[in-house]
Amino acid sequence: MGMDPFRKYLEEYVREAIQNSDGTTRSISEFLWAKKEPGRFASYRDERKKALKEARRAFDDYRHWPLSVILSHLGIENKDALLKK
Repeated sequence: MGMDPFRKYLEEYVREAIQNSDGTTRSISEFLWAKKEPGRFASYRDERKKALKEARRAFDDYRHWPLSVILSHLGIENKDALLKK
């Protein structure tokens, strides 16, 4: 059985942010805020918006936490694959 769309997009946004940043929580947060929200005709638009909002909030509110702790807080299980570059 597949993953629910919210979890899928949350992991996708976080993975993309980690890959396109220097690995600090600040740069990850900046990347997430620069990302455009899904358009009107995007599939699973509400889930995508909710996932992006949750990722932004976590990296803003818990900026002082280590990255692995933030990922755990978000419920991302495959942390090791995300942290490898």
